[in-house]
Amino acid sequence: MTRYTAGGGPSDYTIVSGDTVTVGAVTGKNAVVVGGIEVKWYNDETSGTQYEDLLNSVGQPVTSVQSSDTTDGRALGQIPRVQYPDNVTGAWASAGGGPRVWMPADVGDQAVATAVDLASHKAQANGHSTGVANLSDVAVPPPAGRNVGDLLGVVAGGGFGLVPPSVASGATLLNPPPSGATYVGNTAQPPDPAQGQSGNPWLKLTQPYSATDDNPDALQFFSTSATGQSIKTGWFNGNGEVRAAPSLPNRVAGRIFEAYENRNGPSTGRFFELSTNPLNAANREALLGAYGTGHSSKPGWVEATRVLSALLGVRAGGNYNGLTAITFRGQRASTGAPTSGTWAAGDVVLDSAGALYLCTAAGTPGTWATAAGGGGSNEAGPSAFVDITPGTGMSHGSTHAATRLERGGDAGRLRGTLTATGAVASGAVIATIPTTAHRPLHGVTTIVRYTGGGNKFDIAADGTITYQAAFTAGQSIWLDGVTWDLSA
Repeated sequence: MTRYTAGGGPSDYTIVSGDTVTVGAVTGKNAVVVGGIEVKWYNDETSGTQYEDLLNSVGQPVTSVQSSDTTDGRALGQIPRVQYPDNVTGAWASAGGGPRVWMPADVGDQAVATAVDLASHKAQANGHSTGVANLSDVAVPPPAGRNVGDLLGVVAGGGFGLVPPSVASGATLLNPPPSGATYVGNTAQPPDPAQGQSGNPWLKLTQPYSATDDNPDALQFFSTSATGQSIKTGWFNGNGEVRAAPSLPNRVAGRIFEAYENRNGPSTGRFFELSTNPLNAANREALLGAYGTGHSSKPGWVEATRVLSALLGVRAGGNYNGLTAITFRGQRASTGAPTSGTWAAGDVVLDSAGALYLCTAAGTPGTWATAAGGGGSNEAGPSAFVDITPGTGMSHGSTHAATRLERGGDAGRLRGTLTATGAVASGAVIATIPTTAHRPLHGVTTIVRYTGGGNKFDIAADGTITYQAAFTAGQSIWLDGVTWDLSA
């Protein structure tokens, strides 16, 4: 049901006759606009009944309205907007019980809304949800009587009905349009296998080559997201080249699996391969190949047969005989292990002398072990320095106080300076070694020099460092050369 609105327009005022006036040869009365006059509506010009089911301009039920006396912000005598009863498009209005005049409703808003609804309805492919069974020239049984694989075609009598697959050969079928159609559950006639690889294919699409790649896609696959978006996830472009994209940021666009476990899997050979494409198929070269987890010597390996370049890292190895993979990161411009950057356990780098360094503990810059290169010793080199944590009242000096491992991890070493920022009592903790691997197995005691002389210096097994002398602000302690054994 629809209510239509009237009033509020340039001609909707209450007007009464005033004094008699003569203009030239014409005599008449002044028109006087008045406000505060009650206006009622009727279904007939002279008799009929009053419409009492009205709504005022703010949607409240009323039986009449008052023309404006200007206190509501409207012009004097303006008849406010009023909604007629359902489906009434015009009524006879009477002001103050005077003669009735015809007041048609304003149908503009409803006309626009109707036009919008009509356009939406026209845009729907099947706005009335008409099914095949609703068509006058189609006779199909209810869903319970239909079978998977039934086809729609001409049946006895000339109408359309369901044709079972067993009699589809030679029947006249209702074919979908060749372009822009939806094909569900259709079965293609297979090509003759006797023709071999040079025979007719199951599906063949041919179109001119496009150097600018602006041909329509030959084939597209779409996925619908949880929010109703249509996402193109797979396609062959206008030149027949395969493309793919994931439907969500956390999904994989393409997977190639090894052989099914319940079909004599997993794969015992190479199940994925990128290769060259020479004229003679026998001359193909595998550039990158993935081996199945059932392979006798390379289970789960991915193998490249040519040099890989311009990579941030190359992953090598796997879980063969319990081994873990390593990642080759590249070569440094200087000697020694990395001293900056964040590294992961298993990262491997070469220094400028050819020494190979392995990150054994992740961190910034991590803990490194090495076998020396360039004809040098096979003894593992020192790890990178890691800052110690100054205690209360202490700070790093011009050279940060730090520890590292030496002799292949059998010894620890201190370097650098600590400087007091205020008074520090004798025996107080002046620093802590944060890296557990750098801490001594047992307590270490030695003599270390500070601004006031030399005194007893202790490193506990928990990494805390104490000094048996008091500091005042500005005094420093020098830690270079302090070493300790880490082996039992």
